[in-house]
Amino acid sequence: MLPYWLLFGLWLAGTFNFTRSSQTSSSRHAFVVATVLTALMIGLRYQVGGDWEPYLGIYNNIYFQPLIPALGLSDPGYALLNWLAAQADTGIWFVNLSCAILFVGGVGRLASRQPQPWLAMLVAVPYFIIVVAMGYTRQAAAIGIVCFAVADANERTIIRTVILIGVAALFHKTALLMLPLALGPIALRKILTTIVGVILFAALFVLLLRSQSDDLIANYAQSNYDSQGAAVRIAMNVVAGVLFLLFRNRMTLNPYQRSFWTLNALLTFVSVVALVNLSASSGVDRVSLFLIPLQMVALSQLPQALADARKPVLSVLFGVIAYCFAVQFVWLNFADNAVSWLPYNSVLLP
Repeated sequence: MLPYWLLFGLWLAGTFNFTRSSQTSSSRHAFVVATVLTALMIGLRYQVGGDWEPYLGIYNNIYFQPLIPALGLSDPGYALLNWLAAQADTGIWFVNLSCAILFVGGVGRLASRQPQPWLAMLVAVPYFIIVVAMGYTRQAAAIGIVCFAVADANERTIIRTVILIGVAALFHKTALLMLPLALGPIALRKILTTIVGVILFAALFVLLLRSQSDDLIANYAQSNYDSQGAAVRIAMNVVAGVLFLLFRNRMTLNPYQRSFWTLNALLTFVSVVALVNLSASSGVDRVSLFLIPLQMVALSQLPQALADARKPVLSVLFGVIAYCFAVQFVWLNFADNAVSWLPYNSVLLP
């Protein structure tokens, strides 16, 4: 359990020591070092995460396959990483580290665009980093690419955003569901750009993912499998959604970003309705993982959004930190499946 709290402490220390108003080359370098250490902790884990065995099974199934058949054994991007690892005989750590780099690269990029980057990453630690990145390897890679796409997104870069979401879908098909959110802020005002974006997306879907669309529906809409803790995770998104909607006009966001995250916030309420009415919580839970970045944006900007001056309100800052601490403490000590994360092991340790 100690490594997880050391990770929490790393980003907590940065939150207290660095602020946006005092960003210097040394603080930016420290942020990069912290993200690298986080990626290494995620990528070099060993027998950590609830889906460790299924992912190991995918690697073993691909090990003796030629490239083309191998790509059909999982999502194409993830399958390719496994095939490359098999050719080099590295074991699954290469796959995990590659996905960790994609995840942390995107999440770190999104955090760096917030007024308090270190606090944004701290918000991500208790669930987004520890549970999602270390448990759902394929989807974490997809979410990281989506975060990278939206971190600097605006109306002029929508085609780039659509393409990156298409790349994310190569790692996990549910990334496709982020396309309407990406196009939403400009759908009514720039019809031509939206049409081009839809055409690009449709081309990517037909070329790369059409054959797997039936599996997507079967696995996430018709399955009877329930995901433990789905209600709690969705509730955390709803909290972020409510806070964002209340204070979005006081947050540091460009018009596209404000509209995009507003759609995310509204979708958190839709996820509650879906959870109540659908027979399976697993599909709703997995899709709602793409809404977790909203927590980073809403909670990290809250101390400054409530401030009258440029400096963040310390009481709100400590409140956000306390909330993050509580989430991590409760999950590590009381979550039913936390045993799959404990103790933390690394391929670097004998």
